[in-house]
Amino acid sequence: MAGILEDKLLRIRAFTHFSSLLSLLIVGVLFCGILIWLRFEQDALKIFGILFLVDAIPALYLHFEYWLKNKGEEYEVRDTELIRRIGGEETYYRNDEIEKIIVYLSPSLYKNSNFHLLAIESYHYAVVKLKTGEELVLTCLLAPRVDKALKKMRGVLFEKRKRLFCMI
Repeated sequence: MAGILEDKLLRIRAFTHFSSLLSLLIVGVLFCGILIWLRFEQDALKIFGILFLVDAIPALYLHFEYWLKNKGEEYEVRDTELIRRIGGEETYYRNDEIEKIIVYLSPSLYKNSNFHLLAIESYHYAVVKLKTGEELVLTCLLAPRVDKALKKMRGVLFEKRKRLFCMI
């Protein structure tokens, strides 16, 4: 199959769920460790509970929103085209049919950093704008770094935009 980039089949997998939620899981484990060390003191429990919820609720909202947007979809990135599969039906988008790709990234991902203070910082998505006016949305649940997966398409205008809360 000429033109296929290695490992560029984008679909929701357990690994992509895990990579998106990794920051939240690490914070949860740290908070639990601190609470165990403090022997679940009532004040510490309240403080860490509130802090965890402030971090977790927006991240879980984004995770659910992204999952609803891309469930049942699969994309194959080739250097000359993008193939979208939904329910066994394939749609081909050649590079010359794509106007541009806009990727919305958190500030840390925009700087190409892997350090996240908040769980929402790992969430990002790309909008593939077609010349017909149609838009495709590819979220980080399809690939841990959607921008890097799509960047390999030749001759497509690629734009990065910074957002603190990457809501679709």
